[in-house]
Amino acid sequence: MHRPTNTSAFQPQAPGPGLIPLLRSLQSLRENPLTFLQNSAEKYGDIVQFRLGGLHAFLLNKPEYIQHVLQTNNHNYSKDTLQYNALAAITGRGLLTSDGELWLRQRRRMQPAFHRERTLSFGPLMVDAAVNMLEGWEAAAASGQVVDLDQELMRLTLEILGKALLGVDLSREAPTLTAAVTIALDHIVNQLKSPRLLPGFIPTRANRQFQQAIRTLNQAVQEIIDKHVPGATETSDLLSLLITAGEKADGPGMDARQLRDEVITILIAGHETVASALTWTCYLMAQHPAAVERMVNELEQTLQGRLPCVEDLTRLEYTRQVFDESLRLYPPAWLITRKCLEEDKIGGFRIPAGALMVIGVSAMHHHPAYWPDPQSFDPERFNTARSAGRPRFAYLPFGGGPRLCIGSGFALTEAPLVLACIFQRFRLELPANFSPQADPLVTLRPHPGIPVRLHRV
Repeated sequence: MHRPTNTSAFQPQAPGPGLIPLLRSLQSLRENPLTFLQNSAEKYGDIVQFRLGGLHAFLLNKPEYIQHVLQTNNHNYSKDTLQYNALAAITGRGLLTSDGELWLRQRRRMQPAFHRERTLSFGPLMVDAAVNMLEGWEAAAASGQVVDLDQELMRLTLEILGKALLGVDLSREAPTLTAAVTIALDHIVNQLKSPRLLPGFIPTRANRQFQQAIRTLNQAVQEIIDKHVPGATETSDLLSLLITAGEKADGPGMDARQLRDEVITILIAGHETVASALTWTCYLMAQHPAAVERMVNELEQTLQGRLPCVEDLTRLEYTRQVFDESLRLYPPAWLITRKCLEEDKIGGFRIPAGALMVIGVSAMHHHPAYWPDPQSFDPERFNTARSAGRPRFAYLPFGGGPRLCIGSGFALTEAPLVLACIFQRFRLELPANFSPQADPLVTLRPHPGIPVRLHRV
């Protein structure tokens, strides 16, 4: 009787550090994962294996390998990882952290709210919110007061998200909600980095702050839902789609917990990431006056002094390139992880079942084979000519494959409109010798924020 040969033992092992070097680098991994992943890719190549006892992890830094995990063979890779399970402590099993049938059903229910025509219809709302923020900047500009772009843009994006997707004005609650989001997200990252921290039921100061932040978010979400339910109709806004889910023959309806999880997921993921990206974009522009001049010239020629609208987006090519380049240098979603469900092979190397697949988005975005002079700020690398032939999965600020961020179109409408409004009216000045730290938390956030002086034009 012929027995199949077990070839796993004869397949080559992917390169990577041995046990002792890996143990020595664990502190570096906790303290600066961005640098650790970047250095690992540069030293060992496009697939790197980290092995600690029976635990296997693989860092992927080649577009075709990433595409295999996120798209080609995506059914074999789940979100059952430490990263997403930790995030679920805040969001529950909403669209970002769910898998399988639950994810597919919820994605189909929510997709109509993000159709292109629907997203473009929010353009006036986005511009109005940006203009209101800028009106508040006038006094700061006149007095020379410093404003924190990170906080200002967090509040702006939360206001836009609330009005566009949830049907509520969150501008009054924005300071409280953005603070709660920051506390909650930072707490789970600190838990991952510091395994010695006491468990959540111990009433330490950090744990009490986290629980209070969760209560604040839960209360806000419940108030949003309660206000919406009495007038709920079959419209295409996101919250109505969620509330009325199950009334048609599209699967079981959602219970109160699932509804809460979806709303809190969109509340957090829909504004914090865009705010981070806009903040980094403004920081980069404050450092590059030539880029500002070129973008302003485009705005003047295209808009002729009026406010931007969605019909202008296709003509604001350089403005969009500026934002794309900012997403390359400072991708908010800087890390993507997956769990391998069944044994696989990538790049000729065996991937055992249960292995952790790590996609360092920032490392991929700095790969010199796809991004010449990767550290430089060069928006023109996104023009048509220079983008031709670049692999799709060399650039993934919104992920890729079936799990591509559902709000990518929303963000790519919102960001250029907001940037156009800002640079029509103000120039931004950074403090002398100021250099923020890119803090790899749940998103890549600037620490300690981006303080600027505003100059009216």
